[in-house]
Amino acid sequence: MIVLTDLGKRFNGTTAVDGINLKISQGEIVGLLGPNGAGKTTTLRMIAGVLPPSRGNVVIDNMDMKKEDKTLKKLIGFLPENNPLYDDLTVEEYLNFWTRLKGVDKSRMTDAVDFAVKNTGTAEVFYRPIGQLSKGFRQRVGLSQVLLTKPQILILDEPTEGLDPNQRREIKDLIINLGKKRTVIISSHVLSEVAKICNRIVIIHKGRIVADDRPDHLKHAYTGKQIIEAEIKGENVVKTLGSLKGVTRVSEKQERYFILECEKNTDPRSEIFKTAVSKKWTLLTLLKKEAELEDVFSQLTSQ
Repeated sequence: MIVLTDLGKRFNGTTAVDGINLKISQGEIVGLLGPNGAGKTTTLRMIAGVLPPSRGNVVIDNMDMKKEDKTLKKLIGFLPENNPLYDDLTVEEYLNFWTRLKGVDKSRMTDAVDFAVKNTGTAEVFYRPIGQLSKGFRQRVGLSQVLLTKPQILILDEPTEGLDPNQRREIKDLIINLGKKRTVIISSHVLSEVAKICNRIVIIHKGRIVADDRPDHLKHAYTGKQIIEAEIKGENVVKTLGSLKGVTRVSEKQERYFILECEKNTDPRSEIFKTAVSKKWTLLTLLKKEAELEDVFSQLTSQ
């Protein structure tokens, strides 16, 4: 269990994180979202123990990071946004170097490297210089370094940044697999990707939590309107649909294609159908559009 209590951080008089309270249970994959400057990276660094908070506490398994940081850091694998790699080393040399740096016992070094390589799919590039690897494999090597101590908690800051769609999918699948046996906290700007990876999303804005829920719940709980899309052949469609109960706005996106904005929890589709019949319109499509995570994110972080 990770518990953040009134966690805050200031830099030269500027507040980056402003009183975050959060509990993360073992086995959760949590996505930390927010616009640039919201405090995501600062929060991750404080959880990882690499940045001391200005106020508040980070408690992991009932141990306070301020008092037992050496013990807790052994439980955590942290991959920063700027993946720290050494291009002149081979993957083998790089991982062996990190086993020594992390204080892995000599008798366990081979097992630690084998575990990391197996779980990140880096065996095929094990003897190659890191400078020759693709961006996707470089991220995998970074994750390999994180896994050397078999941490219970993974903290990943923008792990798919700069990857192409295929590489993103590979890293996404890798994170989901790693999350089956450990707690994962991940930050990302790709909201659709986070929704597929995480079973819980926390949105931060101006250093504070503004939403915390499952991805599917967020879409319904924070969206202030319902969208209906309709393709209709007929006359006076905009004016007629605009008079229906619960419909607040109707626009013609293109010829015969209409967007209806409706009050939250309103579904006028049956009335639209009845109206089309009475007006002798040709109703080609009628679709209730699900809210997108991007819509929720924009609504919560626009001010």
